[in-house]
Amino acid sequence: MPVFLLLKSFLICGFLGEYLAWADLSSETGGFFMLLLDANGLEKSYKGKLILKQRDRLQLFKQDRVGLVGLNGTGKSTFLKLLTNMEDADCGTVQHYGTFSVVNQFEETAHRITSKSEGMWNLEGKKFETMSGGERTRAQIAAALEQKPDILFLDEPTSHLDIDGMDQLAKALNHHHGAILLVSHDRVFLDMVCTKIIELDQESFTTYQGNYSEYLLQKEKKQERQQFEYEQYKNEKTRLQKSAVNLSSKAKSLKDKPARMSYSEAKLGKGKVKGARKSLEKSSKVIEKRIEMLNQKEKPKERPNIEFDIQRFSVIHGKQVLAIKELSIAFGERQLFNDLSFAIKPGMKVVLAGKNGTGKSTLLEEIYRGHERIEKSKQLKIGYFHQHVNIIDEEKSILENVMENSLYDETWVRTILARLLFKREEVFKKVKVLSGGEKMKTALAKLFLNDYNLLLLDEPTNYLDVFTREALEDVLSAYPGTFILATHDRKLMNSTGTHVLELDPPYAKWFEGSYQEFKESGEKPIKKQANEEILLKREFEITELIGQLSICTNIEEKTELERRYEELLKEIRKLKA
Repeated sequence: MPVFLLLKSFLICGFLGEYLAWADLSSETGGFFMLLLDANGLEKSYKGKLILKQRDRLQLFKQDRVGLVGLNGTGKSTFLKLLTNMEDADCGTVQHYGTFSVVNQFEETAHRITSKSEGMWNLEGKKFETMSGGERTRAQIAAALEQKPDILFLDEPTSHLDIDGMDQLAKALNHHHGAILLVSHDRVFLDMVCTKIIELDQESFTTYQGNYSEYLLQKEKKQERQQFEYEQYKNEKTRLQKSAVNLSSKAKSLKDKPARMSYSEAKLGKGKVKGARKSLEKSSKVIEKRIEMLNQKEKPKERPNIEFDIQRFSVIHGKQVLAIKELSIAFGERQLFNDLSFAIKPGMKVVLAGKNGTGKSTLLEEIYRGHERIEKSKQLKIGYFHQHVNIIDEEKSILENVMENSLYDETWVRTILARLLFKREEVFKKVKVLSGGEKMKTALAKLFLNDYNLLLLDEPTNYLDVFTREALEDVLSAYPGTFILATHDRKLMNSTGTHVLELDPPYAKWFEGSYQEFKESGEKPIKKQANEEILLKREFEITELIGQLSICTNIEEKTELERRYEELLKEIRKLKA
């Protein structure tokens, strides 16, 4: 047999042996190591601008649960489109070894699903034309899962879902038999689903094992290591530089002739002096060369600290920022609130929780516009954030918008903008050229830095990537004013709120503590809820009595007010007990 045929047979047998061994392993583990996708060297540009360049190979195996994270504009959605053949890559290859389905956040096509899926995803009798954004997302998810694909690609599937919807989706994905590759900005959802995180930065694809929280810990350790290596490099460089300067100084200090030595005596030792000088200079140059050869380390980027100046804020001197007394609002035939009562004191950070359609946006709108059942402090200055309320000038720059009526100077404003990931010259961009997420960030920065003492924030995290959400979390935590926050981002709710108001039409629950504590407290008994509502009403009444007593001059009226005050005080003590 010719040599080349013999070699060929050996190679074929070798590859076949590897394949059979892999196939055996795959069958023993239920296909766990089955390769389903192989993507390499993908690249995409739009109008000459590089959007994405894949330098690291991506392979998806069965049971992989991969989350893609990265700043807005780093190419996450583009990458998914290339992987699913929705767009053609400029170069690179994608190989599929199974079926796949896609859930796209901008999908506008109706999907046929079974009655079983309709019931499971609460879509009975719904027509696509009249569906809300959340319902359309659920219909897409149901249709994709019904196909039982080997790979499920999801681009922002949580953007229109409430917390219950996200939990249901996470449960469904965890039971899916194939691989999952998803883009999501909800950190709790990423924790619930993912076993691997890939961070995209246009040309950098860094893989971290574990869910989102584990990814953050690994990044923190990496940052600490980089800081340590930088300090080591800096110290060594400083030490070598000092040594080089000392040797150079010694070389220059060697004189050809000491002052008390004659020229004839000096002539005899001149050669030795020159030799010593030359040796010192040579040693200095050797050290300089060592400095050049040091493995240079860049200083890790540090996040600017956020410390608002509380002296600049407009102070509310009263005990209450606002009080809502027995507010009832209906939407068509549906009762949203029925005798809703609560009070917000200065410094409170209230999380407004509840499913989609329970009236969170309606309540914020009523507070902003005013209602006869809502009493506001005379010192109240409300800043209102809503996706459909434009508070920024499209023709002005980011910095100009935020500086308008700001309490702070430009240096501090740019610190906050940098924390919200607007770096250096980016602050001079005109708003009209910004993406949706960048406009959201500009509007939020304007609210934080203007002369307001109550912020109403309606879904501020929409269109924000995970890194900007973390920055928003830091800003809200440091904010010294009062705010009411409506969001489905559980991480943001838990880390920033001091009180929770959950709307569950036609009822509401008020809780003092974080959102996590509220969820852990469980459902309160009906009697306890009723007692708390009575207590709240009595506290409102006693607050009004105090005000009346302070201005009352009629002795009989004052006596009656004091009698009622004592009654209320006893009743409040009993209710609290």
